[in-house]
Amino acid sequence: MNTLISSSIPCLESLPDELFYDIFEYLSVRDLYDGFYNLNYRFASILSSLTNVYGEMITKEEAYSPAFLFFATRITILSVEHVEPIDFSPFVALRSLRLHTEPNRSQCQSIQLLSHLEYLFVDKPRVEHFYYSISLSFFVLTNTFPSLQSCRLNLIPFKDKQQWTLVPSLHILNISIGNPRVYPQILYACPSLVTFNLEFTPHFTTPPKVFFDSSHTSLRQLKLRLNCTTFSYCQIIDLLLSLVPNLIYLSIRGSLSDANNIDIDSFAVILYHRVPKLNKFFLKMAIQESLINTQQDDNYENIQQLHPLFQYIIIDPSTQYTPARLIIQSESG
Repeated sequence: MNTLISSSIPCLESLPDELFYDIFEYLSVRDLYDGFYNLNYRFASILSSLTNVYGEMITKEEAYSPAFLFFATRITILSVEHVEPIDFSPFVALRSLRLHTEPNRSQCQSIQLLSHLEYLFVDKPRVEHFYYSISLSFFVLTNTFPSLQSCRLNLIPFKDKQQWTLVPSLHILNISIGNPRVYPQILYACPSLVTFNLEFTPHFTTPPKVFFDSSHTSLRQLKLRLNCTTFSYCQIIDLLLSLVPNLIYLSIRGSLSDANNIDIDSFAVILYHRVPKLNKFFLKMAIQESLINTQQDDNYENIQQLHPLFQYIIIDPSTQYTPARLIIQSESG
């Protein structure tokens, strides 16, 4: 193996530095350090000059490895897969942080130091971990990260009076909620939000009949995921769209509602009334078998005539593992 590496070095030496800079952008700090640092002085110098590197921290001990100690001040993207306390103070250049599990209290306190974060992503928590964790949503929505542009969080709870401040830098947000009343609170706290990916937890709490909050004028894309509920999907969607009149893209994915199928006629009226600027649309909804026969009898053309964005209609029958599904979209594919 050593002979193979030794014989490859002259070939590598003939390549220009610019090529290595391009290649090294796609390698983690561990691969960079283990693979190139000890080859010769030239490669060690190239590694020393890198200013935009990516790190993966699977265990707590990796933070003290030679690779992380060498690159720490130049790591701009970091992925963390453990829940042990982390000292983030060496990562002064960090701009993007991904946590594979919901952070515990100790990690949350450390993450507050990363005031220059632009991207923050938290994967869904494990069930056994969720009970001793604390959400990052409070820190995000109190503008602890004033440069934050894109964020994915887990559940954001509702309180009558949130201790939040405005987060003017945030443009993209991906969250789940269990109470629809937190929706206008989030919109108010994020006045520059352009893309909102919103998931409702199964059996979420009763939605109000109307929101009395001001409209959010910046939002352009809303992606909804509606899980099992006893409430009418038309009622919920009408409520949500009432605050975002400038929406141009709407995507809805939903499980079968206990309040029966979505009323396509009423839904089309809601789109006309609430989001007149809409130019792109996607709906994928679980439906009862009875709707299949109804739509086949009425013909797909009847659905297409309800709204100009109802261009492509697909009804998939149920299988042993999946319910019947209705798909309506403005574009093919």
